[in-house]
Amino acid sequence: MEKELRVLKIKNGTVIDHIEGGQALNVLKIIGIPKTTVTIAMNVPSKKTGIKDIVKVEGRELKEEEVNKISLISPRATINIIRNYEVVEK
Repeated sequence: MEKELRVLKIKNGTVIDHIEGGQALNVLKIIGIPKTTVTIAMNVPSKKTGIKDIVKVEGRELKEEEVNKISLISPRATINIIRNYEVVEK
């Protein structure tokens, strides 16, 4: 029997997806650990890259400087801004 665990959607905040596998903790070093909920998924299967990491930060949008630093360690990472459970900006 195959089981699947899904991470809940966030209401407002930022989802950093397609992070190079094993780099999620380095992304956290860049953005710091906010005083809100952070969800990390590491080594998630990816059709494009084999494996990827995902970081979800509740209640916070990234600064341009943080996005630029993330792109240096994981150029394929995507940043999604979430408002009211919907992606409003990529």
